[in-house]
Amino acid sequence: MGYSTLIDVLGSAIIGGLLLMNLLRLNATVVENETHFSHDKSAQIDVVLIATLIDRDFNLMGYCGDHSLITSDSTLSYGDSTSIRFFADIDNNGSYDDVYYYLSDTSALSHTPNPRDRILYRQINSGTPQIVGNNITEFSLVYLDGLRNEITPPVVYNPNVNFVKVAFKVEDPFAYDDNYAQAVWRRLTVTTKNLVKQ
Repeated sequence: MGYSTLIDVLGSAIIGGLLLMNLLRLNATVVENETHFSHDKSAQIDVVLIATLIDRDFNLMGYCGDHSLITSDSTLSYGDSTSIRFFADIDNNGSYDDVYYYLSDTSALSHTPNPRDRILYRQINSGTPQIVGNNITEFSLVYLDGLRNEITPPVVYNPNVNFVKVAFKVEDPFAYDDNYAQAVWRRLTVTTKNLVKQ
């Protein structure tokens, strides 16, 4: 009887240990999934907010509330692969605003663990640059003519630019298991009815 009781206790301890290990593994999985979810959600929210502003501004490229000021001249004053400057009546007051989007270098966010993240700025006229988004790791612009042929940047007052491709990537500043949560937004052709189609 003593031997049987010892086997029962030993068997119970082994089964209890296995159950405890499974519970600990389940807890670790739940924590990992929750962390991934919250980092992914944060990146997705950032992308949506940034894309909404970019989409609105780029669709206003060349627009002016005072239609007599609209000309067939280029509304794109400068553009390269990571910055763009164009004219648009952002506040719909009947006069053009100078809109400038540009990307900082990585030193602007050197205090974050992610070595690739940068700041995307938006400046209206000579005002103070505003932060559109932090944690941008990629921001690219491609310029196309009316036949959708790529125009080599930089473009300076080029009336042949009919379309602009915009893409950017946001990464969470904190890694989990050496992986940074990321979200990407691409707009294949940002265009506006105010750009001349040639």
